[in-house]
Amino acid sequence: MQIVRKRSGLTVRRLACFAVVALFAVPAVALADPFFTLKTTVTITGNALSSFDISWVDPETHTYTLSDRSNKAVDVINTQTLAQTKLLAGQFAGVVSTIAGVTCPPNACDGPNGNLVFNNKGVEEVWAGDGATQACTGRETPTKGIVTQSQIQALNYSTNCSTVKVINLKTGDLIAKIPTGGLFRDDELCYDPADHLIQIANDSDLPYPYINFISTDTYKVVRQVNFDGLPGDGPAATNGIEQCQWIPANGMIYRNVPEVNGDGNDDAPGHVVIFNPKTLDIVNQFVIPLAQCAGPQGMAVGPFPQIMEGCNAMGPPETPAGCSISTNCTGSGPQNTVVIDARNGNVIKTLVNQGGNDEVWFNPGNGLYFLAEGQNAIATQLGIVSSFPGINLLQDVVVAQPPGSGHAHSVAADPTTNEVFFPIPNNVESTGNQDPCPTPAQGCVAIYWTQYPQYSQR
Repeated sequence: MQIVRKRSGLTVRRLACFAVVALFAVPAVALADPFFTLKTTVTITGNALSSFDISWVDPETHTYTLSDRSNKAVDVINTQTLAQTKLLAGQFAGVVSTIAGVTCPPNACDGPNGNLVFNNKGVEEVWAGDGATQACTGRETPTKGIVTQSQIQALNYSTNCSTVKVINLKTGDLIAKIPTGGLFRDDELCYDPADHLIQIANDSDLPYPYINFISTDTYKVVRQVNFDGLPGDGPAATNGIEQCQWIPANGMIYRNVPEVNGDGNDDAPGHVVIFNPKTLDIVNQFVIPLAQCAGPQGMAVGPFPQIMEGCNAMGPPETPAGCSISTNCTGSGPQNTVVIDARNGNVIKTLVNQGGNDEVWFNPGNGLYFLAEGQNAIATQLGIVSSFPGINLLQDVVVAQPPGSGHAHSVAADPTTNEVFFPIPNNVESTGNQDPCPTPAQGCVAIYWTQYPQYSQR
């Protein structure tokens, strides 16, 4: 997402332009390790950092935010002093495995999840999706899915639903708690500053997932779109709904769907669904080739028309060989990720073995993509990729090889200092691990930087 604001006479968009020009101006450098190196770490206070979700950096307020489920809070780190605070500690769902005796699907009841920061009517606000913690009337009674009707009744669906929490960054006060009517969590979100809209997904809901458009002026849901495959709705999302981004170059909102008409294992192609925020309607869909990108999850908007698709799963061939969707296939091939063209969905670049991503990030300050490869089969690592003059892998910063049980799947970069914030869970350890945390059993946020002049602070 690119939010255009004044900063020392420059805007973030102009910084992006200068970064691209600078990258064209310098000769190609034969990069040798170390390129990006560890600068410092911040150990999160409270419970060990075992479960978290999305990261965000807001350069205007010098803040890094992390959705910390282990502490039921949004962690805030001052990017200048590294002092940390917690927003609404204890008021989020946290890690929830069962509700009323019913087993939750993985992460489906947890919170906080997606988060972002922006200035709304003169107030710096943090928006964060949460699990079902709000008393409200559900949007509908599910009739099918992974739980039975008797289990749905046990969940007391009619009186508890998912919410989006809006927090004053400066004071920590709760500004709004917006119910979206879901049995399960509100997850990934994005902000459209031109139309004063948030789009957020109820990615695990029954009988199908859906997205919400929320007005940032009124803090109310103005439209919901089902992803059930029916005419006028989104495609049949059979493995959730993932990250979205607003693209200022064309004013559209793009949303990742990891799998369409599959069996829930990312063994069918995913889609990118495009919304016109003026009408709140779907205007186009791109099918992402399964062999290049299985399970598109993270999304980062680079120099137009580039969109980085953070792909999570292994692609073809499928296991067992020759299986059909009805036999519950899983991929056993390469775990890649791609950059696509925002205008037509064509794959511009395939990055081989750079998959396993939940969150990816583009930094306009130096023109680099950062990939949180927390579920990469080869190693848990931070991938660093150039956007110009060519889209190329520059470095993999390895955290654990082979991967451990924890997933370092979140990343954000500061466009003014070009420092990269990469949270490391406490359970990432494995044989031969390179865990940077001073107390591995606690976890930390690792901060990386580079002294290469064309990629470092300007």
